[in-house]
Amino acid sequence: MNKFVYSVLALIVGGIVYRYRYPIVNAILRVRPLQKWLVRSAMNVPSVRNTIISQVFR
Repeated sequence: MNKFVYSVLALIVGGIVYRYRYPIVNAILRVRPLQKWLVRSAMNVPSVRNTIISQVFR
């Protein structure tokens, strides 16, 4: 019973997060230190860095 309740709750929360995913991402990216950290982290991944650099200097 307990596992069933957690599963249903997870589905409901997942649906809400999916429905409002873009406002959630926008709210997160408004925080400047978090935005800098995310960009720094993404630029440490070689494939992401190479893709971004190649598109910037096209």
